[in-house]
Amino acid sequence: MTARERLLTWSTLATLACLVLLSFLRPGGNQLMADGEADAKAIGPASSVLLVEEDKPTVKLHAMDGRLAWGEEAQQRTEAVAYVHIGALLTQLMQREERVEERQAMTERLTEDAQVMIDELEKIQAEIEDLQPEDEAAQEQMQRGQQLAQQLQAFRQQADAIVEAKAAEQLEQCYRELVTAVNVVADRNKIDTVFRFIPTDDDFTPADVNGAMLQIRLRTLLRYPENSDITEDVAEELNLDLE
Repeated sequence: MTARERLLTWSTLATLACLVLLSFLRPGGNQLMADGEADAKAIGPASSVLLVEEDKPTVKLHAMDGRLAWGEEAQQRTEAVAYVHIGALLTQLMQREERVEERQAMTERLTEDAQVMIDELEKIQAEIEDLQPEDEAAQEQMQRGQQLAQQLQAFRQQADAIVEAKAAEQLEQCYRELVTAVNVVADRNKIDTVFRFIPTDDDFTPADVNGAMLQIRLRTLLRYPENSDITEDVAEELNLDLE
């Protein structure tokens, strides 16, 4: 091969090399690489993957209980997280017919007991009106009326505490039902952790600045994936309608 032929051959090869390089640098070439990555096959199966970093301990990634883990402790793994707005759910649970009837029955019973004392007080008052204030009988009736009034006041305070305790008891029952439903939904959807939250779009109902600040503090999440809200699923499990 003459020197002229060798020069022509090397020039042709150099040109082809430049064309190949340009094809990789062009957007179309990048798209081909991206398409190739999209069509790439999964690697594995593998029991673990070792990740190394200079001057740092090696990290071993492996599967644990269906989650990606980097250690043997339960805290050293990824978790599936979801959120539930419990306010509306608890309110509806408390308004179920059997619970409302139970509270009403207790209130009516206590009201009847109080009415017995009220009727007695009215009777004493009527008797006092027919007596002279200086009469000994009037003094006795007035003393008896004062004692009965004190008993009525104490009874009303006790009745309020009983009604409050019943509401608290029912509220705990509703909470337990809610947690049970959350566990059912979480197990079904393979969710590890569920947080209660208040949606950021819910309106405030503050009476003053302190009320507004309280509602801000209760809204612990400022941003969250909408599909992580499983409130509707929990409501369906509890046979509740949030509409």
